Amino acid sequence: MPHRPLFLIALLVSLSGCQLWAPPDEGSRLPAPPFGEYREIQRGLEMRVGDDIHAARARFSLTPDSTHIVITNERDELMVEMRYQQKRLQVRRTPQLPPAISADDLIADLQLALWPLERLRAGLTPGWTLAADDEGRILRFNGTTEAQVDYQSDEPSSRPLPVYNARHDYLLILSPADPGA
Repeated sequence: MPHRPLFLIALLVSLSGCQLWAPPDEGSRLPAPPFGEYREIQRGLEMRVGDDIHAARARFSLTPDSTHIVITNERDELMVEMRYQQKRLQVRRTPQLPPAISADDLIADLQLALWPLERLRAGLTPGWTLAADDEGRILRFNGTTEAQVDYQSDEPSSRPLPVYNARHDYLLILSPADPGA
């Protein structure tokens, strides 16, 4: 029996970095419907939580019927992966994602910034509203602002794009992917 405690410790250590596919966090926003067309998108991503800044990269593989989003840190370690197809959602979160950031809200914030407006509105459920103009988008639940995107130019893909999550008080800054990446 002296090996049993060592075995349990080894098992816990080996599983500490694993995360199984999980349903959405309770109270989170649902993901938007698929993008609606074929696209491969890469963006630099900076997550600002309090005084902490976390650098990452977001990769989007999109088809008319499915969404696959992978977010990795600067060491290319998986933080979040999301697959959505045939109305089936799978989200995998790893310990590399800062604990203050909900994986589901992070995905929804990225979609709020990049998805076509009509696709976002098609996925809204009762209580949710989306205001949009040339300067940005504001997502509200029962009148309370949940997230906000501030378009700083006429071509959002060419400049850094701030997305503020009011519910969890963090800021995302999406930047154009490096041409050499």
